Amino acid sequence: MLASPTNFLDNLKNLGVVMSVALEHVQGNRDQFAKSATGVQARQAEKSISMVRDLTVQLDKEFTILEYLIEGRPTIPRTTHTHKMKSPAPIRFHGKNLT
Repeated sequence: MLASPTNFLDNLKNLGVVMSVALEHVQGNRDQFAKSATGVQARQAEKSISMVRDLTVQLDKEFTILEYLIEGRPTIPRTTHTHKMKSPAPIRFHGKNLT
């Protein structure tokens, strides 16, 4: 069953709320986590961060396609602006890189 435009908009709004709450949580807890997490927990965090980054890239591509479709462009771009982003610095745990 296809989502109606209203449901689609509601889902986009909900996605924004969830992402905002997640961002606040990360900002409020990252320093303490980095100080107190075990090595195993830090590696689990790295895996989760990687998954979230992958999903973010996929979402950005989908949003770019949607924007082009809404604008009525005849072709879909081959790349998105996320390809221009620099990779973030590696996660450090007790002053040591985990990668």
